[in-house]
Amino acid sequence: MPVNGFADLVLIHGVVYTADDRDTVGEAVAARGGRFVFVGDNAGVLCYIGPSTKVVDLQGKMVIPGLLDTHMHPPGLSLSELYEVQLSNISSLEGYLQAVTEFVNRYPDSKSVYGRGWSWGAFSGEELGKGPRKEYLDAIRADIPIILRANDGHSLWVNSEALAVNGINEATVAPEGGVIEKDQASGALWGVLKESAMRLVDLPEYTLSQYQTAMLEFQAKMHRFGITGLLCIAGYFAPSVLQALEQLDHDGKLTLRIRAAVAIRAEGDLAGQFAVLDELRSRCQSPYLQITTAKFFTDGVVEGGTSHLLAPYTRETGKGDNYYGVFLWPEDKLRQAFIMANRRNLQIYVHSTGDASTRKVLNALADTRANVPAGDYRNTITHLQLVDPADVPRFKELQVIASVQPYWHFKGPHWWESVDYRILGERAKAEYPLGSLFASGVTVTSSSDYPVTNIPNPMRAIEIGVTRNMDDGRHYGVEDITSMEDERYLLNPRERATVKQMLRSFTIQAAYAMFMESETGSIEVGKLADMAVLDQDVLSVKATDIDKTKVVMTFIDGKVVLHQP
Repeated sequence: MPVNGFADLVLIHGVVYTADDRDTVGEAVAARGGRFVFVGDNAGVLCYIGPSTKVVDLQGKMVIPGLLDTHMHPPGLSLSELYEVQLSNISSLEGYLQAVTEFVNRYPDSKSVYGRGWSWGAFSGEELGKGPRKEYLDAIRADIPIILRANDGHSLWVNSEALAVNGINEATVAPEGGVIEKDQASGALWGVLKESAMRLVDLPEYTLSQYQTAMLEFQAKMHRFGITGLLCIAGYFAPSVLQALEQLDHDGKLTLRIRAAVAIRAEGDLAGQFAVLDELRSRCQSPYLQITTAKFFTDGVVEGGTSHLLAPYTRETGKGDNYYGVFLWPEDKLRQAFIMANRRNLQIYVHSTGDASTRKVLNALADTRANVPAGDYRNTITHLQLVDPADVPRFKELQVIASVQPYWHFKGPHWWESVDYRILGERAKAEYPLGSLFASGVTVTSSSDYPVTNIPNPMRAIEIGVTRNMDDGRHYGVEDITSMEDERYLLNPRERATVKQMLRSFTIQAAYAMFMESETGSIEVGKLADMAVLDQDVLSVKATDIDKTKVVMTFIDGKVVLHQP
């Protein structure tokens, strides 16, 4: 009999990838009291099996640590799936208009219409730079506001009534860092608001009960993907999101390990914003829910022409010959905000897509290190669409974590050539460094930015990180590929990662980024028994088949939260 008695749970006859310091692969695990008490071979686990032990014969299936996503926006699409127009799986203007029309016809008494998910890749010509015109929506309903958020979350497409009820006209001045698009010839409002200008429009308000319902839907979806924890980017809706999570935690219904980030804006009083963050942090200090992080936006998105670049955009952006995008913070104020965050023992987490933005952020983080007491801050930059090669080693030098979204690391059909290459030129071929970050010894974590990625299945991200190619043509309405060398969608194969690197980016390295590595992120004796069972061994299957992997069981604290045979 083992010390302290038999196990509550034993998984045997499998392939157990531990993500420990040696990348050990075993055959069996045992858990008791919600923690691992054995990790090893099939023979060694037998003495942990008692009369009440639940035994799962894996029959060759793979066990991995519970997957952790370091950039999500709960409840993801769950609110819009319940209450709004669905645009995420549509890729044409006609499809968007049909979806809005059907929604309006279904709910004719609606006082307003909201939705999310339109893609820049659905447009061409002037609309590729400015976005779709308001007149399309006016033709559906001109008497109520229609407000549709882009899939990247950085632009709103609205009708004339939405502009009118929010007091936006041709004379309205956009907030700093924002864009109110206008017709270049007439000066008339176009119907698209970008970045901080989106805050000029009232977005939907949901009840606490609606948020809780959506959160439970979201949580169930995460478990289906083997996800047991995440960094919640609460953003500007922090109070509502966090209140719903707090209530679920209080009621014992929260079965995700959540660390949360609250946004700090460039405009406004920093001390006041941090005071609000401090108050929220004091409320959320349970094992499942903690606020650890201050989130900053320093630029926008390439497709909106709001990423901040070292070299100008092409003329195709429609902004002239010397347009470099937008840096959203005065640099001195950004340094001040960073220092305030770290002095409060808050992690700094920065949205930065452009190479100029990332350089300025790294400079500010270097200044911060020189002006705050030495500490374990684990500051992070996310997205990193363009990074100057000279700046890659600085991540390790400054102990900055890179939170990347591998889901986007290939030449997307109906997107890359018509959007990225069109407005970036040859630089688009160097987008999304990954292998070079690993090679430079940078701590890399993987994430989805869900709902920007509308199917946040880590198996897809792992495959794309390994192949730098399309994962499944069905998601994009094209024929699937059979070889990772297929050149149609291949993006810079020198930036490929290994399967183990990708697994670690979703497990132990993500746990480190969220200050949870002593409790989870790897399968080791003493750690919490969070794990996922996969129907195939992703270390041995063909790279282009990784995305076909199905999660059959997910465990939190050694308890089953998902079982799908």
